[in-house]
Amino acid sequence: MPSIGYKLIKYLLFNRRKWKKKMRKEIDSPVYKRLEEKLPEYQQESVRYFTVFDLETTGFYPAIGDEVISIGAVKIDLVEGRILEESFYRIVRPFNKVPRFVRQLTGLSIGEIRAGWSFLEALEEFISFSEGTTLIAHPVKFDVYVLQALVQKWNLPDYLPPYLDSEALAKEVFPSGNPQLDSLIRKLNIERHERHHALNDAKMTAELCLKLFSKLHVEKTLDEEIKARIQRENLVFGRK
Repeated sequence: MPSIGYKLIKYLLFNRRKWKKKMRKEIDSPVYKRLEEKLPEYQQESVRYFTVFDLETTGFYPAIGDEVISIGAVKIDLVEGRILEESFYRIVRPFNKVPRFVRQLTGLSIGEIRAGWSFLEALEEFISFSEGTTLIAHPVKFDVYVLQALVQKWNLPDYLPPYLDSEALAKEVFPSGNPQLDSLIRKLNIERHERHHALNDAKMTAELCLKLFSKLHVEKTLDEEIKARIQRENLVFGRK
C-alpha cells in the first residue's frame, strides 16, 4: 500500500486537477441538483430500524484522493430482532484507477468497476435506501467520515445522518474482548461470508449487532428503553 506521503504528493501534483475537471462535468447533472436539495433535509433517527452498511474504498484518506468503490447495506428491525429482506449493493466507478492490491482484496474486476455507478448516483440511492433509519457500521467513524469527506469535496451540503457504532457496542458487551469484526464473528459463531465484499460485511455486521443487542438484555418491546441504552455516550456518536 502506498504511503500517505506518496499519496499526498500524487494528489496535489496530479489527481486534484483531474478530480476538479471530472467533477465539473457532473455538477450540472440532475443527480447533483437532487442531492443539493435532499442532503439538508432533517434525517429522523430510528430506535427500531437500522441500516447496517459497509464501504470498500481505495484507501483511508478521502481528503487526498481515496474513493469509494462499493457500498453494501441491509436493514435490521431491532424490535423483531431480525434482518429485513431488502438489501443494497452498488459498485462505484472512481475517478482514478483502482490499485491492483485493492482489486485483489475486494474481488472486484476492472470490468465491474468501469461499469459501476458514479459516486453521486450511488450516494443518492444509498440515502434513499437508509432514509428513516439510524446507520450502523463497524467502526462507523470510518465509514461515515469517508462519506462526509467526499460530500464536502463535492461542495454539497453537509451529510449528517444519525448513526451508531457497532464496534463501541461490542466494547460495551465485551469490555475485555477483541472488538475487531473477524474476532467477533468467530466468538459469536456468525456465519462467515467472503470478507471485504461490502454487502457480505454489512450482513455479518447486522448479525453481529442483533447478537450484541440481545446481550444487553433490553426488553425489545420498550422503545424508550432501547433508546436510552443506545444513546449512552460510549455507544452512539450522533451526527458529527
